[in-house]
Amino acid sequence: MKQREKPIAGTGQIEKIFQRAEKDSRNFLLEHEVYALLRALGIAAPRFFFVKKGERATREKLSALGTDSIVLKIVSPQIVHKSDVGGVAFVENSASAVNRAITRMLAEVPAKFVGTEAAGPDIRGVLVIEKVAFADLGFGSELLLGIRNSREFGPVVTMGLGGLDVEYVNERLKERKAMAIGSAHLLRRDQIEGLLEPLAFFDKLVKGFRGNPASLSRDILIEAFDRFRRLAAHFSPYSRKSAFVIEEAEVNPFVIRDGALIPLDGMCRFSRQHETARPRLSESLAFLLHPHSIGIIGVSERMNLGHLILNNILREGFPKKRILVVKPGLAEIDGCRCVPAVADLPETVDLFVLTLAADQNVGVMTELVAAQKARSVIMIAGGLGEKKGTEGIEEEIKRLLKKSRREKKLTPVVNGGNCMGVYSRPGHYDTTFVPAYKLPSPVKRNTQLVYICQSGAFMASRFSKIPEAESLYAVSLGNQIDLTASDYLDYIGAHASAPLYSLYIEGFQPGDGLALAKAAAEIVRKGKSVLVYKSGRSPEGRKATSSHTASVAGDYAVCRAIMESAGAFVAETLAEFENAIGALPALAGKTVRGRRMGLISNAGFECVILADSLKNGFELELAAIAEPTKARIAQILKPLGIDRLQDIRNPLDLTPVADDAAFAGCVEALLSDPNVDGAVVSPIPMTAAMQTLPPAEMHAENLYSPQSIGPRLVEIIRRTAKPVVVNLDAGALYDPLAKMMGGEGVPVFRRADEALRFLGKYIHGGLRASR
Repeated sequence: MKQREKPIAGTGQIEKIFQRAEKDSRNFLLEHEVYALLRALGIAAPRFFFVKKGERATREKLSALGTDSIVLKIVSPQIVHKSDVGGVAFVENSASAVNRAITRMLAEVPAKFVGTEAAGPDIRGVLVIEKVAFADLGFGSELLLGIRNSREFGPVVTMGLGGLDVEYVNERLKERKAMAIGSAHLLRRDQIEGLLEPLAFFDKLVKGFRGNPASLSRDILIEAFDRFRRLAAHFSPYSRKSAFVIEEAEVNPFVIRDGALIPLDGMCRFSRQHETARPRLSESLAFLLHPHSIGIIGVSERMNLGHLILNNILREGFPKKRILVVKPGLAEIDGCRCVPAVADLPETVDLFVLTLAADQNVGVMTELVAAQKARSVIMIAGGLGEKKGTEGIEEEIKRLLKKSRREKKLTPVVNGGNCMGVYSRPGHYDTTFVPAYKLPSPVKRNTQLVYICQSGAFMASRFSKIPEAESLYAVSLGNQIDLTASDYLDYIGAHASAPLYSLYIEGFQPGDGLALAKAAAEIVRKGKSVLVYKSGRSPEGRKATSSHTASVAGDYAVCRAIMESAGAFVAETLAEFENAIGALPALAGKTVRGRRMGLISNAGFECVILADSLKNGFELELAAIAEPTKARIAQILKPLGIDRLQDIRNPLDLTPVADDAAFAGCVEALLSDPNVDGAVVSPIPMTAAMQTLPPAEMHAENLYSPQSIGPRLVEIIRRTAKPVVVNLDAGALYDPLAKMMGGEGVPVFRRADEALRFLGKYIHGGLRASR
């Protein structure tokens, strides 16, 4: 349940701080202004006073600092790294020593700029600050807490290790141990503790270490993070609560003094509110995804791209009588009526497919908009936004749509350009341009998923590799010049029954990451799954992304953190993405209760590998098997003599002697144990004791027999409410067994480490969502 947001204190004071800085022709705060902002926010700051250029520090003010030593810092809008130019000094707290040091600093710092290309700095004076005595705890002594208004996700808040070596240390920590990242608009206060707990320093600070007491309460850490979160949400381009936006703010470091967090250094950069709102186009998708009529241009009498698309539309059963082809000189093509020009369309079509070259798109779009002849458009247009010189075409189309919407005219929503098209099973059409003999149409037996992909080729490759995972909708977004990933996820998630929504994203339009995360959270709330693969993570990948689909790839760590906090499963590799396409729908309806895993196999090496794979970044634990469960398993194994070969412990090694009934019985006993929250079941199928092959003349096995291991496991896993995956570590000979179990809704993997990593990530996400 969404909690009522606690109002943030001090926003009026902070607004005035920004106003004064803006009046001084600055879009950033000086350090003493950052301290003032923190105090307005309710965060303690060091005691300080400001000595203007030409003034002196007084004994009274120095005495009020209350420390024997003080810190002097030069104040200038042009000097960011003060220590690099001699702009930081530590001196004893006496009026004579302080004023001598101030005089020296005001003389020496400007001298550093003499003879350089840089203009002399505008020095305002010197900040006189108490020297904070803080607990030196080694690792975790200094923390960073910051805000960044990201292009894709709006304001995000981060917490991690601080100090001079922050980048070096964080690069070497395991994932999710270095930095906590949360959306200012999506994260709730009651979720913050779960976000901070995995951090490498968290337990050391809040629980103590090696006999030392806790140096900080968890409530103080949570409160600091939450105040920054509410500050970011208030001064956000998406809240419109202030005339200002915090673009970036950071304290590095916070240190610990007497159980409190004290900032030692900070910065803040701000801007005026700017336009971020884009029209929500999702409701107009009804026409695109479920059209009553389709128009198409670019169809030749011979086989070309447009004709391929027309063939694919007809193959999916869309009625010929409701298709109009813009083609001068012909009465019909393939039984579909032709008209000479866009203006001659006898009606406003629900969907218009534009298959012409990029340089012809503006003209056609202008005609469609002016004559109000289409409610939606799929713009194929290869090269649009990729090839140098085509950026202007996109911008012209965007201006055309914006002007028409501003004038309240009928304006089509546009998918693309540079896309491969859309497949809509409910709409009975396919506008992709892959021939049927290259990529057969789905058989439409078991539509479990929705694809929303920026790359059409990525989408087609998944169709080809995973034909058993059939699509309800498959959308190739292309450049997202109008419709975006969030529009589709929002609409389809509200109107479709698919259990899985899988997305391939290269880059986001401004703010669309935030909108996508909101749509994903709503889908997950309904008990469905959202799967994301985000490319463009490296500098090289981001460069390729901008040239591929004309989107700007953002910070991957932010994307992953916020999509995961929304409940999405973010795949790190293509293999993980493809495995999840089959596994996530199979786990629908299962209950995530905890991290205690039961591991069971009939091979010792597999048990060792399973145990080694537990600590895979998601901190799974070996369940302690209850004594009644041990007794039950011993009774199952006794007739085969296995109880004399192995002790009953987790991982449970049943040896190759275990037959179908014994193996299945032990799995059922393990899953019935109250100490077990989930399981990986890994039968090595080469054993002669189990039926794992399809019928053949050379043997009497039948994996389809109800008495064989496959059907037995299917029934047991179907009945349990706990998440279970099967690992089948064997070659192609055992593909029929894997296919049979997978077809019956069992998540099947072919490597133990991949099985456990998937289950760990699934459980981690489930526990976060349940907080």
